[in-house]
Formats: sequence, structure tokens, C-alpha cells
Amino acid sequence: VEAWMAAGGVGLAPFMTLAEALVAGGNPPTLFYGARRAADLHCADRFERLGIRVVYATEDGSRGARGFVTAPMAEAFAALPGGRQVRVYACGPTPMMRAVNDLTVARGHRCDVSLEQVMGCGLGGCYSCVVKALDEGGHGHYVRSCLAGPIFDGRTIDWTVLGH
Repeated sequence: VEAWMAAGGVGLAPFMTLAEALVAGGNPPTLFYGARRAADLHCADRFERLGIRVVYATEDGSRGARGFVTAPMAEAFAALPGGRQVRVYACGPTPMMRAVNDLTVARGHRCDVSLEQVMGCGLGGCYSCVVKALDEGGHGHYVRSCLAGPIFDGRTIDWTVLGH
């Protein structure tokens, strides 16, 4: 299974550890990294030094594809040989993660998202980090992301209420 990481803004930080682990395991990932402008693309050279392919997208077109990170991802999905599986890991702004998840799931692949909810206590006691998750039947229930996550299969998140 090929690994792709999709990062936007502060969503890049958690990927260094994941990238190092994937490289050490012989499965170097591809990083799709998006930002508003080239000046907002921080620390990508660290990933490049690990031998990771970095695909850039900026909203103003100052580096990489013009637009959101989903544009070069869609092109990469279209170029995948038939039957090849990809697992996508996404971290960044909620709208970006939702779009990456929707794109990935629509193409039959799995997307794990790192929810950046406010976690007041981090122990499950304050309930400030609840998110609406979906069970296998599509029924919603609330979970504490500090205990149930913060990494979730994107198909289990009710994106219509996340961040509201």
C-alpha cells in the first residue's frame, strides 16, 4: 500500500514522525503540501532530505499547482495504475481534511484524518473535544477525540457538523 500525506498549514508538523517511520519501513510516502502562498510553506526541505517526494499547491500559484492541495492529489489518483492501493493521511484545516477525505474515499481508498480539536484536559474529563462520529449503520454518536482519536478513519466523521 502506497502512503500519501496531505498537509495544510500547521498540519505539517505531525507528519515528520510518520514520514520517518514510513521511510525506515521501506515505504517512503508522497507529501502533498498546500498553503496560501509559497512563504507559508515551512520546513518542507526536511521531508525532501528524507527522500520524500513533495508535491506543492498554493492558492496564489506561487509554488506548485495553483489552488488547493486536492488538485494535484486528484491528478495523482488519475495516474495510479489500476488495482494499486493508497492510504492517505491528512492533517490541517477542517475544510481541507474534509475535501481530501471526500476525494480519497470517492476513489475507493482510505483516508485517516488527524482532528485538531481543542483538548482542554486531554484525559476525557472536560468533553471539550467531542466530535460526531458515525457507526457502520451511519448513525451518529459523539466521541471524545482525545480518547477515541485524535486519528480517525475519515469515513467515520460527520463532516457536516465538524467545526460548527
